Amino acid sequence: MRVASWMLRPDTELERPETMALDGPPARAADRFGALVEELAGRGVALRILIWGMTYTPLVNRWLRRWYWRAPRNIDVLEHDHPVLIGSNHQKTLTIDGRVGYCGGMNLKENDWDTPEHSLFEPRRRASSDARRAVAERRRPSRFPPRHDLSLRVEGPVVAHIDACFAKRWEAAARQWRRRPGGWLGWLWRRVTSKRLPPAALPASPTPPTRSEPVGPTWVQIVRTRSQDAGGIFSAPPAEQGILDAYRRAIANARETIYIENQYFRSRLVADALVGALERNPDLRLIVVTWPIAGGRRSLNPAGYWTAYTQDRVRHVRPAFRLTRLVSAELDAAGRLVERPVDVHAKVMIIDDVWLTIGSANINDRGFKYEGEMNAVVLDRGVAGPLRRNLMAEHLGLEAEDPHLREGREAFALWDEMAASNQARLARGERPVGRVRPFEQRAPLRPPFGVGSGVF
Repeated sequence: MRVASWMLRPDTELERPETMALDGPPARAADRFGALVEELAGRGVALRILIWGMTYTPLVNRWLRRWYWRAPRNIDVLEHDHPVLIGSNHQKTLTIDGRVGYCGGMNLKENDWDTPEHSLFEPRRRASSDARRAVAERRRPSRFPPRHDLSLRVEGPVVAHIDACFAKRWEAAARQWRRRPGGWLGWLWRRVTSKRLPPAALPASPTPPTRSEPVGPTWVQIVRTRSQDAGGIFSAPPAEQGILDAYRRAIANARETIYIENQYFRSRLVADALVGALERNPDLRLIVVTWPIAGGRRSLNPAGYWTAYTQDRVRHVRPAFRLTRLVSAELDAAGRLVERPVDVHAKVMIIDDVWLTIGSANINDRGFKYEGEMNAVVLDRGVAGPLRRNLMAEHLGLEAEDPHLREGREAFALWDEMAASNQARLARGERPVGRVRPFEQRAPLRPPFGVGSGVF
């Protein structure tokens, strides 16, 4: 099993059944990622874990300290630094035996877990029993906000491409290991104690096919962002911009609808692509679900400026365009209406109900040029259309089979109508329907501190 993550906390519980929602941590211990990994290792499964190295995670987590310094059998952990300071190794992938792969935006940490209900009073987003009970009794909402994210499960030849990327990163991380102070100490300690070092290269995986016979009904491609190892500390020539290329081509080919969910919406490159598509096609509909900066208010956060920049570029050709945020609203134990924003962490785009991408890349120029990112691109009407309907149904509070969601343009019109209705309901003090809220990102006239779009 091979796991790559930007942030990894092995205390994370993978299974959180409702029947155990109020049980104490000892009863739930076997469901932690770390416990599962050590159980698999004991059964002879070789586990390789790559984490981003800038924060030196093995010092701050008890599981990672044990795996990194004591080198238990069948478990190897390496940190992989990024060649540029403003980037990170942001990929989130998992492959099993070269047969099954996952690609998405979720880190392995406690508050990344949620259900599609995105309830404010979901006790399973907390660790301690007392906190869980207070949340379950609706005396207070969970400290962690509701979280919205997606990952894609794949099988077939495409898994070999994910594995090949992991193997190349592993070799680069192994080369870095002795060069950095923490890695050199780890190497020396393990030479003296366990005498077991991480392999410099991984066992050969099946060669990713350049051409192959179809093994299923779905066309899938793995695309990446990768910087060259050579270059300055603040920037390096991009070695691969496959994710940006995929976004540009798909947006240019859009005919009816573009549906976007992304943690960020602040890219000059994507703004150019969207403006071009909207100018060429006056009937093209666009929805963008994202996270507002400072609640949408004007602030000195450069991210707010570049979000407003991207928004305003689109509004120049579509004045009625508004960004969308997600908000959960529920009654507490005293009957008071409690509202909290949903933390949108997804990285998904669906076009014309036939093309979609899911992965780790945010819509920011850094993610398209400098970060280490991976997305999966899918071309299949039987996958893209149902996903768009399920996501819209989840946010609008409808059933996925609702006939109003079946056809793209009708669904987009309903979305705009319900967003405007919720705005009016809030102004009257009434409870909104669903989670969809329009918002406008405000920002200063110039980028704060002169920070460019490639940084935030």
